[in-house]
Parts: sequence; C-alpha cells; structure tokens
Amino acid sequence: MGARAEAISLSVDTEKIAWLTFDQPDAKVNLLRPEVMAELDHRLSQLESRIATGQPLAVVVRSGKPGTFIAGADVGEIAAIDDAADGEAKSRAGQRIFRRLERLTVPTVAAIDGLCLGGGTELALACEYRVASDRGSTRIGSPEVRLGIIPGFGGSVRLPRLLGIQRALKMILGGSASSADRALRSGLVDRVLRHDRFEDSTREFVLEVLRGDFERRERKLSAWNRFLENTGPGRRILFAMARKQAAKRAQGRYPAPLKAIEVVERTLHLPIDEALNIEAEGLGQMAATEVSRNLVRIFLMQQAARRALPREALDERRPVEHAAVLGAGVMGGAIAELIAANEIPVILKDIDQDALDLGLRHASKLLEKAGERGIMAREEVGLRFALIQGTLAYDNFEDVDLVIEAVVERMQVKQAVLRETEKVIGHEAVFATNTSSLSVTELASAAAHPERVVGLHFFNPVHRMPLVEVVRTDESSEKALAAAFGLVLDMDKTPVLVEDRPGFLVNRLLAPYLNEAGYLLEEGAGVEDIDKVLLQFGMPMGPCRLLDEIGFDVAEHVAREMEGAFGERMRPASAVSRLKEDGRLGRKNERGFYTYTNGRERGVDREVARILAADATGTAASTDEIRERCLYLLVNEAAHALDEGVVEAADHVDLAMVMGTGFPPFRGGLLRWADVQGVDEIIERLSDFEARFGARFAPAPRLREMAETGQTFTHPA
Repeated sequence: MGARAEAISLSVDTEKIAWLTFDQPDAKVNLLRPEVMAELDHRLSQLESRIATGQPLAVVVRSGKPGTFIAGADVGEIAAIDDAADGEAKSRAGQRIFRRLERLTVPTVAAIDGLCLGGGTELALACEYRVASDRGSTRIGSPEVRLGIIPGFGGSVRLPRLLGIQRALKMILGGSASSADRALRSGLVDRVLRHDRFEDSTREFVLEVLRGDFERRERKLSAWNRFLENTGPGRRILFAMARKQAAKRAQGRYPAPLKAIEVVERTLHLPIDEALNIEAEGLGQMAATEVSRNLVRIFLMQQAARRALPREALDERRPVEHAAVLGAGVMGGAIAELIAANEIPVILKDIDQDALDLGLRHASKLLEKAGERGIMAREEVGLRFALIQGTLAYDNFEDVDLVIEAVVERMQVKQAVLRETEKVIGHEAVFATNTSSLSVTELASAAAHPERVVGLHFFNPVHRMPLVEVVRTDESSEKALAAAFGLVLDMDKTPVLVEDRPGFLVNRLLAPYLNEAGYLLEEGAGVEDIDKVLLQFGMPMGPCRLLDEIGFDVAEHVAREMEGAFGERMRPASAVSRLKEDGRLGRKNERGFYTYTNGRERGVDREVARILAADATGTAASTDEIRERCLYLLVNEAAHALDEGVVEAADHVDLAMVMGTGFPPFRGGLLRWADVQGVDEIIERLSDFEARFGARFAPAPRLREMAETGQTFTHPA
C-alpha cells in the first residue's frame, strides 16, 4: 500500500501478542486522517486472517510517538463536511472500522501513553481493555462538543455503557480530558502503568488477561445513583437534570450538548449497531450547523497561530529551562504558577517581602485548585510549587533563559528594572515585559541589548485565559522571539504575534468598545441595560462589569494612553473618571458599577445612576443602538489595526478576540460576525453615528475600500 503502510505497523512478538503501532511519518502527533483509517482497515483484515490461523492471541493498539497516543480525527476533515448527509456518511465509515476492531475474537488492549483525544478515545473504547501510563502528559478526553459536534465514531454509544450515564455525560459535555489516575477511578482505563517500562508492563497485563487472572473492578454506586442509573424513573430524572443544566450553559447558542444527551438517552439500551446509526445521524446534523463551522474555524486558527513563526526558528530555539518573574503581585504570582505548572523551574522576585509572600500564596492557591480539579495529580501540586523560588535578590539569575517583567505600569520603573536585570542574566537570556499599554520599543531603548527584548502580554486570570500576545519591536531578534513564542507553546497557551503599537491588539480594540459604554451612560443608559444587551449578544460579561474587573484606575490610565496615540477617535468619556472621583475603583475595592461582598458581585450599585444622572446629555439609546455602537466600533478599530499591520490577517483578530476577551465563539470571531452583518450595513450605521456623535465613528479607510471592491474580512462560505 505504499506510503500508507508507514502510518501503522503490525508485528507479533514471541508471546503471540500483536502490536498495532500508530506512527505517522513526518507528523508530531497521530491523527485519524482518511488515509490512516484506510490503513487501519487494511491492518484489521490482516489481523482477522492471522487470528483465524491461531495467532496472535491478543492485540495491543499503541503509539510510536512519545507522549501522545492519538490526538483525534483530522479537524480539517470536519471543516470539509458539506452537509448533514456527508457528516453522517463520514461517521458511519469510522464506526464501521472501529466496530471491526471491537469484533476481533481475541482480547484487545489500548495502551495509552500520552495524549488521547476525540477519535483516539473512541478507538480506545472499541478495545476490550485500556491501560494508561502515569506520564504527566497522559490525558484522555472527548472534546467534540467544543467543535460543535458529538463523538461520532462510537463514543456517544460506548461511553455510557462503560462508565454509566452520569460519568459519560460529564465527560462528553465537559469536553475536558482526564489524567490517568482520574481515568482509572472512573473506570475509563483498567490499570495505570509506569511510563518508564510501559511496553513491558503492558505485555504483563495482556498475559494476565490471557491467563484469566485479571478481574475488572465493579463500579460501586450509592443507592441514589443506582436509582438514577438503573431504573426508568431515575433515568428520566437524570436526563431531565442533564438537559436543564446543558440548556442553561448553552443558552440556546450551542446545540451539540443537547444533541449528545438525546443520543445517549435514545441509544442506551439499543443493540449497538442500531445505536450507532442514531449516533451517526446526530453527528451529521451537528457537523452541518453554522455553530460547528465557526467553532472548527477557531480551532484551526489556533493551530495556525502555533505556526506563526518559521518552523526552523522554533526547532532551533533555545528552550526555556529556567525562567524568572519580576514583580510578585497577583499577576506575577499567576505567571510564576503557570510556568511551574508546566514543570519549568522559576524564580519569583520582588523588592518587598509582603508582596513576595502574596505572590507565592497566590501561586500556591492556583496549584491547589488545579489539583482539586484533576488538572494535575494531587501529589504533583507540592512538587510543582517547589519549582518556584521566591527571592528579594538576583540570586541564580545567571542561569535564567528568559525573564518576564511584571512590575508596576510605569515606564521609568520598568526601564530601571530592565537595566538592573541585564547586569545579572546571561548573554543569551531574553527579557520579556508583560506590559499591557506601554511601548516595548521605548522600554527596549534603555537596554544594552534591545534585540533581546520582547513583549509577553498575559491576560487576567492567567491560568484561565488562553491568549498571550507576543509583541515584537523592530529590533527584536528572531532568536528572542522564538524563545518567547516557544515558551508560550510549552505552557499550552495560544500565541498571537503582534507589532509594537499602542494597546497592541486586544486592548486597543477594547478601548473604544469600553469607552462607548461610558458615553452611553452619560446619555442616560443604565448599567444593567448596557450589560444586558452585550450579554444577550454572547459576551461573557457586559462592558460595565468588565470595567469593574479591569479597575477604574487602570481603565483611566489606558484611556489616556489611547487618546494620546489615536486622538479624537479615542477621546475618553467622563463616566469612569467621575466614578473614580467618588472613590470607586471597581472590584478591587468592592465599589464600582456593581456592589461586591467579599469579592462576590451582588448587583448594580444604584448610587451610580444618581451620580451619572446629574449630567445626562440626552435620551437613552435603544437596545439595537447600544449593540451597534459598541460592537461596530470594535470592527472599525480592527480595520484600522489591520491597515497598520498590527497583525497580519483578520483571522488573527478573530482568534485574539475569542481567546483574549471571550468574544462569543459560536459567532466565529469578531470579523467573521462583521462579514455576516455585511460591511455595507456597518459603514451605513457608522456614518449615521458619525453624523450624530462625531469623529469617533468615522468609518476606517479599509472598510470603505472593502465596500467599494466587494471584499470581506474572512471569506465566509
């Protein structure tokens, strides 16, 4: 079969155990591409013939790639699905092959050493047994709902039969991956084996099965869970509860979770082939939705973002084996925790012991939560925290490969810290600033080696927000960029490469959006009215609530910086400044647009309306106008940023807005949504607003050019 035969090899050892090894050539991970599935089909034919003649006695499915089993199906194939019938046919094709594996008449074992996702998990489920290595990177999951689909190669059918309804739904609807230990506790795998002797231990497990010595642990359920899982009335309650919770989370925007629940309920007690037919139908329906197309687009943009630098630059980069963080506030502590969580030793430095203690406590708390949530094994928490060295001096900085500066947002302070740090770090170490609004170029002007200075802009909360803006100046070397970019990848964050312009990308786009909320408030719109409109659109929080999170002092500072850079277009509204004069800083002092008690939001502060109403300038805007004024300014500023080359393409804008602000993924990104609205429509409304409110609404030149030439930002289908 030529090159196809290289994707999967088949060998039989002296114990008559067949080893089916996935190892796609010229690929870092195994993916179930069509040609690989065809090769698997061929190998299964060979196995069927050999089993018929008496050997092998068992089959092990494994990966030849260290740290990864099978990373799933090829998402590009999902993107290429034309309609529901096409999706259903692709599902049936995969089901047929996995069903063939399931029907082999000898014991089959999936040996999972590393990442196992999506179709990889479904392949493992088609095996009779599963073992997993204790390698830290071993994760097993079914993330299909995050792509707007359901497990369609048998996972929606087999998971409930293996784990029970509740555990299966939690795995399918959550979309997250479990560690090996957690998979063992749930019954997803039968044994966890040491990764340093994984092949030998897997062979021993297979021989134990062949001798009849292995007994699968019986699931123990409470009386209530037995009622829910095993009786008709209980299952009705269980599925009703699952639907209610899924509907609340999806808010009518994401159909896949509800479809998954429907498929599990309908297929639970059907013969497997009938059940698989229903699963295939459900997969086809979901793959054809606009939501799935948008979610798949975002996933593919994430993958492309990881390749923004030339591969040779990343391959030749100096890996970050030791890091340091300067400034041990909440942000500094969070960055240090992120680095340590990814098993990189890190120094956390401050000049104040109380600040250092605060940063270390914050890092420890984040690691503890990661252990509680199963993101890492509980026994790993202490080991990761031990990788953080707190200090008030520059001890051991000569061994550091990359320093991240996260001190106060004042240029003179940052430049002084840069000059100090350069004296103690090695001649190849990279200095990265976490500034959110200051010029990296200006900062680097104080450096003896400006070519080693870059920006790494993390978003708060660091452990949750996937985006990191990697900022380059005209003098940043490819080596420095590759080191910083590579560290972002090593920490499993999504990098977006941006040029050094005021506000970079995300904060620049957010500035007019948040500013317009201030103008709306000045006109008499209510805090609840503004936030409700944007929440209904799909934003994770409204602009007033977001300003509370940012802090009025920070927002005021950034607004001044943006006005200085962009003039009248970014002239700030007075609402935030007036509230700051009233002693309000937002959530940080529990006095903002909303009230807070012990950090918990308790509702809109009615006093805010009284303060702002004194100078209300007009009639409160309608729901449509609130949405259009805020969101069309986002689109307009994105067009300006593209014209200036802040990022290279509209896809980068969309990815950054989804990953950095929570712009609703189901809409596919800011500029994909703009294309759906229509550039002509956006220009018309901006022009109307410009006539009423002034130059901040003047349509960007790129928008006018696009309208004249019939172009779109993202070429939607």
